[in-house]
Amino acid sequence: MGSYFKSPPFFITIGILAFVGIIYFNFKDHYKIDYDNPSEVIIKNTWKLPRELEEVSGIVYINEKQLACVQDEMGLIYLYNIVTGKVEQTIEFGPQDDYEGIAFNGNDLFTVTSAGKIFEIKSYLSDSIAINTYQTKLSPKHDIEGFTYDPAKNQLWLAAKQNGDKDEKYKGVYAFDLTSKRFIEEPIFKLKFDNPIFKELKNVGSKKTFRTSEIAIHPQTKDIYMLDAKIPKLLILNRNWEAEKLIVLDPDQHPQPEGITFSPDGKIFLSNEGEWKPATIHQVEIKNKKATKKK
Repeated sequence: MGSYFKSPPFFITIGILAFVGIIYFNFKDHYKIDYDNPSEVIIKNTWKLPRELEEVSGIVYINEKQLACVQDEMGLIYLYNIVTGKVEQTIEFGPQDDYEGIAFNGNDLFTVTSAGKIFEIKSYLSDSIAINTYQTKLSPKHDIEGFTYDPAKNQLWLAAKQNGDKDEKYKGVYAFDLTSKRFIEEPIFKLKFDNPIFKELKNVGSKKTFRTSEIAIHPQTKDIYMLDAKIPKLLILNRNWEAEKLIVLDPDQHPQPEGITFSPDGKIFLSNEGEWKPATIHQVEIKNKKATKKK
């Protein structure tokens, strides 16, 4: 037995354990704001998604039975039935690419790639759908992941995960006007790295502060919800883009939140890509949405 502790397998095992420990504590340290009140985000229902949606990257509410989903690699829209828990229909709209978001204006569906290319899928339930594409002036360096429809201005919003220029101290949210079919080059919002809402995060002031993975508008309050999938967080802003609350999500429940959508009456659906576990959609309820003072 004593010889084992001097053998190569023993030292390999020790090395692996040490490496895992370092990774764990470095990762854990990012959660300087802990989810100190886990009851803030209550899971009301959960759907485990099929393997084809393991890399679900965006969801949008269609009706009381259906959510439309898109995944990273395939030019397919999946109509997922939350009553039966099954994909009812797939709609092909484009080639393989890096699709990161999906939006719905009540009639037509839209998807976006990480490079900012928009696909408009008109008459999506008909036998002869019409597809239009629009190339914005964004690029892969912006890494677009957030995507939603703003009914107030008839615009699509595109939220960047990365700062397009290394000297920029913000992540931009951009707009594409559906009336004029025109991309608005100046960001409609700049999420700055030094926003006071981030003051207790380890990486405050750096591009790692918040890496947007999704954006959506609450249909009743008009608050703006932004997700970060890298270190799972939810940022809530009011309609004037003033940050009101930052919630660090429990990574056991929300390991990689990539999608968020709302029903007309305000039910919240949040999707997570799968990795070691199946991808999921959670229906959640958020308590105490306004910012709370730290003691």
